[in-house]
Amino acid sequence: MTQLILPLNLAPAFEAKDFCVSKANEDAFLWLMRWPNWPTRCLALYGEEGCGKTHLSHIWQKRTKATCFSSAYFNALPLSTLLKMSPFFILDEADHIEKDAKLFHLYNHVISVRGGLLLLSNNPPAHWLTYLNDLRSRLNAIPAVRIHLPDENLLSQVLLKLFSDLQVNIDVNVIYFLINHMERSFESARKWVKLLNARALSGRRNITVPLVREILEEQNLGEIPA
Repeated sequence: MTQLILPLNLAPAFEAKDFCVSKANEDAFLWLMRWPNWPTRCLALYGEEGCGKTHLSHIWQKRTKATCFSSAYFNALPLSTLLKMSPFFILDEADHIEKDAKLFHLYNHVISVRGGLLLLSNNPPAHWLTYLNDLRSRLNAIPAVRIHLPDENLLSQVLLKLFSDLQVNIDVNVIYFLINHMERSFESARKWVKLLNARALSGRRNITVPLVREILEEQNLGEIPA
């Protein structure tokens, strides 16, 4: 299959219809779809980098008009400013938030005004380092849903979507070959798509099984079986 590879910096598709649902992430997706029928007005999603937390947060953000903050920006922003905003928030890298009291007061504010809070992290809230007992009790009350490592079916869907975000049509044989030789993780999928697209662009080549094998042999310093 021939393909046109374009050097475009295109935004990924973050609609609900673009999310690849499998056993690895079905619980997280269904929890998000239950909004606003959560036991509390808060939910924590956790999993490794690239597992789909950002995509899910965009789906929820579209439904709630929530404001998204990184941990660094949240740490620097005065609580008084936060309390004046619409009470729907997404906190990325929430396990890196340094101000326990600020997060505690924000949580209470969200609950009191029936807002919403979505926490994203690599680790579950139970493993976060906190010094405020009241915050610890609040975090323990928040449903925490893990996004698991991908199975072969999900990983193939993720790879296809990542290439699609770059407007690159890819032969399914390339996907199957890549899955059989790469690390089974979302982060590895992102790195491979970036690497293959860059190599194809620089060499004015198509993304094919021989190109994947060539890169694998470079990394492993040995011949890769077909």
